[in-house]
Amino acid sequence: MTERFYTKAHAWVEFTGDGGALIGVSEELVRRQKKPVCINLCDEGDVLRAGDNAGDVEFLKGVTDILSPVSGVVEAVNDALLLSPQTLETAPFTWMIALRQARAEQPLLTEEEYLRYVRREEDSHA
Repeated sequence: MTERFYTKAHAWVEFTGDGGALIGVSEELVRRQKKPVCINLCDEGDVLRAGDNAGDVEFLKGVTDILSPVSGVVEAVNDALLLSPQTLETAPFTWMIALRQARAEQPLLTEEEYLRYVRREEDSHA
């Protein structure tokens, strides 16, 4: 099973083992924001630092920035997802950006830590 790590900005990262990483947005974000209608992503060859804006997703409830959870060089963007953003609703772990030379430069959350964070966040808004 692949281990994903998360950020409090609702992004996930999956390290590929070859020095690369895949980045996407969490299922929780998609559930909260409802119906992705448009996705804009950075360009191949861009250099991202952890925390940089790597693009955005426009949902029915507003636009959410995608903040890169790790640093690296953009190797590819998922063009199919750009054409069909609603895929995020049925396949929430669809990758958006592939990086090479990926490095974690800030603390990341395990899935368990992320789910605890989400519950606390929901409780504070109740």
